[in-house]
Amino acid sequence: MNFSQTRDKIRRASFYIPFTVYFVVFSIAALISFRMLGNNEINADSSYADIFGLLLKVALAFCAAIISVAFLSVLASYLYFIYQKRKNGVHFQVSTDFKESELDQKQTVKLVIKPVFKPLFGFIKLRLLYDKKHFSEKFSLLENSTRKFFSTTIEGTYHWPLAEIKEYHVEKGLIYFEDFFQFFSIAVTLPASSKFFTQPTSKTLHDVKVLPRKTEETNTRIEQLRKVEGEYLNYKNFENNDDVRRIVWKIYAKNKELVVRMPEIMDPYASHVYLYVSYFSQFNIEGSGAAEVPFLNYFKVVTWSVYQNLVKRGFEVRYIPDQDVAKNNMADEQQWVKYNISTSHWHQAKDLKSYVKTSDASVVIISSLSNADEVKDLIEVHGKDITFIFIKLTESFKNQNMIDWVQWLFVQSAKDDIDVYKRGWSLSPLRQRIKDNEKRLEAIVAKYQEEAVVI
Repeated sequence: MNFSQTRDKIRRASFYIPFTVYFVVFSIAALISFRMLGNNEINADSSYADIFGLLLKVALAFCAAIISVAFLSVLASYLYFIYQKRKNGVHFQVSTDFKESELDQKQTVKLVIKPVFKPLFGFIKLRLLYDKKHFSEKFSLLENSTRKFFSTTIEGTYHWPLAEIKEYHVEKGLIYFEDFFQFFSIAVTLPASSKFFTQPTSKTLHDVKVLPRKTEETNTRIEQLRKVEGEYLNYKNFENNDDVRRIVWKIYAKNKELVVRMPEIMDPYASHVYLYVSYFSQFNIEGSGAAEVPFLNYFKVVTWSVYQNLVKRGFEVRYIPDQDVAKNNMADEQQWVKYNISTSHWHQAKDLKSYVKTSDASVVIISSLSNADEVKDLIEVHGKDITFIFIKLTESFKNQNMIDWVQWLFVQSAKDDIDVYKRGWSLSPLRQRIKDNEKRLEAIVAKYQEEAVVI
């Protein structure tokens, strides 16, 4: 067993210690104070000697009584909960509040526990085990204001600060019974089987020039005719009756084959925007914290923002995922798209060429991890028909300058996970390779697309 596993076992065992650090500090301080006051030399002939000793005993008895009441109230709530758990079972539900999460731009988790009874003037706190090996911090619920004083149901929400935009699986919950002074904390384990996904936030973007190139139904005409391709392929072998001006000389230079572009047709029903988002990575990013968390989070936020921008402008947007995600039945299409974006991840299974259907695609989103050669092959042929959006992943970090390093070394410790990822990224062997790939991709988009879109 390595050091990290031992540390995790010790940390998990500490969750079940029935008293808190506040009780330890209070006990030590009370003991030292009592001994110091009891050892004070007071004139034996003074009338205050006996009174002072009596006051010390009264104070000690008062503290013992208060602590006993606090402990007994916690013990009573704990025994009631254990009895109900064994007799009738306990209802423990974890779910996601989508509306409140969208409003606060946080992950809002809704929890319901019943039957449970709070200690007298005490607290019920929780801790969640998720993704098999991670524990949340101990937290209190923001309870419903209409809750009755004597109630066996606790229902409320918690704004959970989770680092990654993905789907989380909650397997277990720890319920803590704590007194008013938070001296005692008795934990009970509850099984849970719940999952929820963190939602990408929105980012303000400029409108992107997009033209629909396909329709799914022909019962509604559009006001402006759209250019769409005649067949699945954009070009075919050259024949005697073909217009020589349609020959694609770039393909001839590579393959020595004469091919011509397929003629475009004016479709009065082309009204759907097909959005292709590539999570393909040509780099092996396993173990790279920066690429697996902040880069992926930033890519998802921009992708969701692009989708929202297109929907708000009145387009019929069809999101085409490039990977199979966990099934989640959602009636609302936008929630389905948000779920797909949230649960997607970097992969090396399906490259850009095998993923993008060029006859349908209106928008293709690529990242700093995309293969520049594949992007060049697609954009030089379809750059006028398809809008390519390039997301620079390194934009998720601010520049790490020398002042930041000096502050970290001599002034302050890491404030959050982002600082840790930034330092790891600065020392990563992939850093220069990905930055070079970014520069090349940006140049390709700017060269072959009239209105380059780099975010």
